[in-house]
Amino acid sequence: MESNGVVLDQKPNRIALNEDEKPDAADEFLKVSKMTPAEKIRYFFLKDRELSEDKLAAMSQKDREAIEQQIKDVILQQLGLEDEDGKPGDAPKPSPEGDPVPLDAML
Repeated sequence: MESNGVVLDQKPNRIALNEDEKPDAADEFLKVSKMTPAEKIRYFFLKDRELSEDKLAAMSQKDREAIEQQIKDVILQQLGLEDEDGKPGDAPKPSPEGDPVPLDAML
């Protein structure tokens, strides 16, 4: 069927992937675009090390925990949730020295 030179009865040129096929860039983009910032950091951390969630799950508990801690550290750092000294941003901050200043004295 044609309408003004445009073919309206087009067949999709993409089909669902088999399990053994690798996703192309468009599939990866769609997958990553739906992730939270922390999920993206985790995904690329594992991908850069040629790991997957399945490979991570198959590791020994000690190795898996070490990788999980590295991922946690990278997420905190990249999202800016660490203080200058490398501690998580929600860590209690030491109180300032000296007597507290009343609020009305600051006006």
